[in-house]
Amino acid sequence: MRYSVINRDSDYSFANFRNNLESLFDAMAGANMTDTDGKFYQPMSEVRETPNEYKVSVQLPGIKKEDINIELNKNTLTISAESKFEDVKDEEKLHYSQIAYGKFHKTIEFAKDIDSENSVCDYDNGVLKITLKKQEEKKETKKLHIK
Repeated sequence: MRYSVINRDSDYSFANFRNNLESLFDAMAGANMTDTDGKFYQPMSEVRETPNEYKVSVQLPGIKKEDINIELNKNTLTISAESKFEDVKDEEKLHYSQIAYGKFHKTIEFAKDIDSENSVCDYDNGVLKITLKKQEEKKETKKLHIK
């Protein structure tokens, strides 16, 4: 279930709201979530869970596979990458751009430890898909002997 917590006047523009929100995130997040212009950059992502695995999808259009770093430590997944700005050539003029450039860093902590040996990832058409197998809980039974 989703709830909307935004109450706004009819005169309040979305651009003003976004600028205020970006300033708030910049102040809270620090440099690891901002690009060189101080703008908030966080790709769209999704996390799903099945009984045996977690499935993470992250949209990273325009980012090369070799520029993506994925780390897994017990129950924590960290994804980082950089969308690099193409320099404008001398004969070109940049009139308009809505493309997000910069570095991003996303850390997701899961309720269960991850089996890194049996987890896989794939990158196709700008979408990173990671399938993380849940670590099977060790059910050790210990037999006690009467002395």
